Amino acid sequence: MSLDNEKMTALLTGVKILSEIFWGPDLQKCHKILSGVYFQPFEILNNELEFNPPDVLQRVKSGLKKFANPDSLYLHLETAYVKLFISHREGIAAPLYESCYVGIGADETASLMGEPAIRMKRCLEAKGLAIDTRLSEPPDHLAIELEYLYFLLEKGWVDIDGAFIAEAASFATEIMFPWVTKFHDRLVAETECRFYPHISAILCATLKSLGRLVK
Repeated sequence: MSLDNEKMTALLTGVKILSEIFWGPDLQKCHKILSGVYFQPFEILNNELEFNPPDVLQRVKSGLKKFANPDSLYLHLETAYVKLFISHREGIAAPLYESCYVGIGADETASLMGEPAIRMKRCLEAKGLAIDTRLSEPPDHLAIELEYLYFLLEKGWVDIDGAFIAEAASFATEIMFPWVTKFHDRLVAETECRFYPHISAILCATLKSLGRLVK
């Protein structure tokens, strides 16, 4: 692997952060987001990742400055999360499931529990992993896929197992990046809450570069 220990740790932490964010906000998470160091892993990787826009990290931090406390941030993010990803009278902007983006056009949405969900279920089972039954989410939920990516990276790094690292690189660049790009494209026009479009841009940069970084 081409990353040193500091940057590999940053990459693992960054993937974990992205998964946390796309599970949705809570007060504890908002405390961490406003701590000033939450996005430090991406600052460590700044020269390794091709951010688009290049100043996306600065935009995230600048946008957070208007929130005086975790409670106000939570209210803002929770409202946006529901509107963008869960339920809205005019239709949600971007479903959080890979099945909704496979084999469709830019303005179409496929049904849940498609082939990607079946594939992810098999991947998890093959590694002896299981989804918490309390979640009631399909296995191709974005946060679950990110948790699986984290598992592959950590296992490969700790055990010095090239097969896990190779699978992580392939999963990030060949499976996740294509549909997450479509996910991000649907968020670009969001104006009321720029946090999630910016975070999805950071996610795209991380997935796109991951294969190159760990080989």
